[in-house]
Amino acid sequence: MLIGLGHDLQALHELNGREGLWEPGVFFTEAETERFRTSPSPVESLAAGFSVKEALFKALPPIGGWFWTDAELHHDARHAPRFRFHGALREHMERHGWETLLSISHSGGFVSTVVIVAATARS
Repeated sequence: MLIGLGHDLQALHELNGREGLWEPGVFFTEAETERFRTSPSPVESLAAGFSVKEALFKALPPIGGWFWTDAELHHDARHAPRFRFHGALREHMERHGWETLLSISHSGGFVSTVVIVAATARS
């Protein structure tokens, strides 16, 4: 069952000079910022991480007590984007039996992301 759908479009040039986003523990975990910095296109990676978290925020119903770092972007064995949840957000997702599906696309100086929050079959 669909809980929510979020979309975000991020222009790469909008992140120029936003050095605070690179600071671990503010918007991204240390592992995320390290992955972004060491990627072939660090600004594109940062934009994708920023955009996918914005899309998640739009897809979720109001949930109190969670932080941006509670949703950690990583990639599975097939290199597909996934969230690893922590803290209050993890507890909420597990309690309600929710999962997320992510799509991240890069083109022409933009990153487009979609996040679907859905109830799993067991919930």
